[in-house]
Amino acid sequence: MIRSRFRQPQIARTALISALAVLVGVCVAPAGAAAAPRPRSRTVTRSRISTRTVSYRGLRLTVPAGWPVLRLGRGSHVCVRFNRHAVYLGTPGLSQSCPMQAAGRTEAILVTPASYKGALLAPVSRPAAQAGVGSMLRLRNRDHHLIITATWGRDPGVIRAALHLRSLRRAALATDAHAPKPVPAPVLIRRPHTTSSASPALPGAPYAGLGFDVCTTPSATDMAAWSASSPYAAIGIYIGGVNAACLGGNLTSSWVSSESAAGWHMIPIYVGLQAPGNSCGCQALSTTQTNGQYATAAAQGTAAAQDAVTQAQALGIGAGNPIYYDMEGYTPSTTTSGAVLAFLQAWTQQLHLSDYYSGVYSSGTSGITDLVDNYGTTYVEPDEIWTGDWNCSPSAPAPTSPANPYVPATDWPGAHQLLQYYSDGPGCGNAPETYGGVTISIDRDFVDAPTAAYGSGSFIGQVVTTPTISVTPRYDGSTDLSLSWPGEVGLTQYAVLAGPSPTALSEVATVPADGASVKLKLLDAYAYYAVQGLDSLGQVMGTSSPVQTASSVALFGHSAYVGAKGPVGIPAACLNATSPCQLEAQIFRGKRRIAHSGLDTIPAQGGQLLVPLSPHTRELILSARQHELPVTVTVETGAGAKATRPLELIPYETSGPLPKRRLWPSTAVQVVGQTSYVGNGWTGGVLVSCRQQTPCVARASVTLGGVRLAFPRTDTIGAGEMGYLTYRLTNHGHQLLNAARGNQLGARVTITDGSKRTMALVSLVGYR
Repeated sequence: MIRSRFRQPQIARTALISALAVLVGVCVAPAGAAAAPRPRSRTVTRSRISTRTVSYRGLRLTVPAGWPVLRLGRGSHVCVRFNRHAVYLGTPGLSQSCPMQAAGRTEAILVTPASYKGALLAPVSRPAAQAGVGSMLRLRNRDHHLIITATWGRDPGVIRAALHLRSLRRAALATDAHAPKPVPAPVLIRRPHTTSSASPALPGAPYAGLGFDVCTTPSATDMAAWSASSPYAAIGIYIGGVNAACLGGNLTSSWVSSESAAGWHMIPIYVGLQAPGNSCGCQALSTTQTNGQYATAAAQGTAAAQDAVTQAQALGIGAGNPIYYDMEGYTPSTTTSGAVLAFLQAWTQQLHLSDYYSGVYSSGTSGITDLVDNYGTTYVEPDEIWTGDWNCSPSAPAPTSPANPYVPATDWPGAHQLLQYYSDGPGCGNAPETYGGVTISIDRDFVDAPTAAYGSGSFIGQVVTTPTISVTPRYDGSTDLSLSWPGEVGLTQYAVLAGPSPTALSEVATVPADGASVKLKLLDAYAYYAVQGLDSLGQVMGTSSPVQTASSVALFGHSAYVGAKGPVGIPAACLNATSPCQLEAQIFRGKRRIAHSGLDTIPAQGGQLLVPLSPHTRELILSARQHELPVTVTVETGAGAKATRPLELIPYETSGPLPKRRLWPSTAVQVVGQTSYVGNGWTGGVLVSCRQQTPCVARASVTLGGVRLAFPRTDTIGAGEMGYLTYRLTNHGHQLLNAARGNQLGARVTITDGSKRTMALVSLVGYR
């Protein structure tokens, strides 16, 4: 961990979780192959940087000329770390000499033989556990039997150019799509060669005594030497995170198993997103607020915990063990502290849901103080805290307890604290320790808390429940929600989150938490929903797991219009569809079916389902009172999703050629119908779909030759919904429509939704 006696920007940690699965095809040019073309803007930028070509086993990399090239071997002591510019070639050594610089990443490349069996950094498996495109990718070059690990910070283009990639984002996303498989965690297997008489460490077992944490995991030989002669029996291990800097070295499930059997107590450390404004250039968590809530930071904390669990399980560290989040020091402020606290609370809650204990490491002057200030409130605190309070004097004695001036004696009583009391980092003299002839640079800790070991234990921490949400799509495209959190003390309101994916949720509604269950109807149709319980101060007390909306179909509007010869168009949509879907429709007059269609395809964002009508049905419509025939319409997909609602079938007549009609594509409000029907020559509507992730508050202006024909009205169309934007013709528009040849008046419709505009050429058609 990066340590300082002064406050530093704190940095939240998300877990890089995948094992060495092959993630991308051959993306690096083999020797003699031409580099993939690069975008012109990047070519100009790179031409200003002096580069050189580095070759290794037939592979060629184009890197900045100033980067050191470090050759590795099993006997080398070079520290493979990714917070400095470098190219590492070969097999990392078993005993690396690493400084304590564990947070942050910059542009660096490691190329290892495909046969390398040591631990490598693993990519994150959840996009929300990192910012932007991420900070790492891994490629397998099958031509030369190599594996390439690349990281970046502020200049990812350097890596794209070095590896001759067309798209760094595509390669990174392919990398992130994999997660390591959990390792079975059976009874501990004692290391055969150990001579230690120490009892095996057990999952979740409390340990009181000295410990250390180290950037790169030592080898089994080095651990045996320290086990025999050092005062330490606990070790902090970096299991992942988007800002983890060191390679991982010897950290595998076999290593965890054998060292647990030898009596070493593990302290798993996860280095994810950090507080904004951090000094290491690390990826930062979000401080975005919605109605005073840090919903994005909370979602990132949840994703970090999920990643950390995946990473721990890949090492054989199962449920019932603690995992510690490394939140480096930061400068507290209302915004920064609020986002960090929301992040860490979500981290704790998600770990509890996975049956892991939650731990947090931070500076006594920042993260620990913020946690202490909320102790005893409705804020969900971590089970264990790890305080950084450094005395850089080499003569300072080791503490006999984790007591420190930042945590009152009444907070986290019993065996639930750790204290980092000395560091060999910057300003502290870089004083390593040597035992059994093995020298390691370490951070020193006193531990009086549960520790981890290979295997699974019992999770007996505080029982943490979360609110629940049920989601029921309605026939008209709206959504019924049921929110509940029975017996939760201090609950005052619910915040509903929604979005296109489980990791892209934002607040869409807030309602009072009256009664055991609250029912709510939203006009919007989202793919995923979640709910947060809030206290009287608006603080998040708990967040539900995201719930996916069931596949559904919907019918829109109150009327459908029938031409003299053509079919009737029924406005319908398959909600949350990403590709065109097939629907069939049936129309009933009472219990009698009067029309039906076969399976027909409509666009993913909805459209008009055309249903043919018999002469008898047309006669029913024409003879209906006021020419409005009440019917019931049912639409159904081949998979069985169904919607039914009442509509009125209304006849209209046209003749002659159609006016020019055209629809322009839009990502905001898309015009769906090319005909706008006007009742009694005055009031009309334009059928549109809202394609954005927030409701469309829009209006439709109707013009001809630049002359206004109607007074627009502002209407709200729910996110993912279809509906009509209405207007009323002016006297001039009314006269033009009445005089139009064939009862068809061509016009331009301009849809305005805030700063977004969409246009269409439509035909105005009157009906009575």
